[in-house]
Amino acid sequence: MKRSWRPWRNLVLGLVGVSLFQYATTGEVTWPATVAEKIGSTLRPQANGSQASWRDATDKLEEMGAARESRPTPAFGIAGRVVRVADGDTVSVLDNNNTQHKIRLQGIDAPERNQRYGKKSRDALSGMVSGRTVGVVVLGKDSYGRSNGTVYLGERNINLAMVAAGHAWWYRYYSPYDRLLEAAEGKARATKLGLWAEPDPVPPWDWRRQQKYSKP
Repeated sequence: MKRSWRPWRNLVLGLVGVSLFQYATTGEVTWPATVAEKIGSTLRPQANGSQASWRDATDKLEEMGAARESRPTPAFGIAGRVVRVADGDTVSVLDNNNTQHKIRLQGIDAPERNQRYGKKSRDALSGMVSGRTVGVVVLGKDSYGRSNGTVYLGERNINLAMVAAGHAWWYRYYSPYDRLLEAAEGKARATKLGLWAEPDPVPPWDWRRQQKYSKP
């Protein structure tokens, strides 16, 4: 009897996980047939006859969430050409009115320019967006007067792409509930992408604190 219950238990866990994911990302719970089909295929027995694990189901949810996040967001507060990349999380965008906006990528924190891996992080962001036309979903201003926002290049979420490639940290202090950034960082860590291939990478917030207290 216990063995026969396992497939149903996995299915129930999968359905609960999808419900929580949908509620967290959309504010509602829906069950489109396509979602049910994808989750069902994940939970069906594998070729060797074993059941899919809860980790597999979670990975599938993260993939679906990442696909959803990468869709273009039509209501851009700022749109224009990237004319400067200061570091791995700050760019300047020139709009059609020739007004320049400094953008701080929300939810991520890249190594500082003088920090180990700082230049590589900046070069990675520059390679993605320098000279390109982007859209920015503006979420507010920071204490330096920069616009906090999510940068999109077409359908690509650049904030997420930087973390997924291991060029920046998920800035959990300012975006504690961003599960897509959390999942992206976890995968980059596990596969030692980018800065995670470095020995003992130091989070930028810790590095800044060290520099502050090391000054005479």
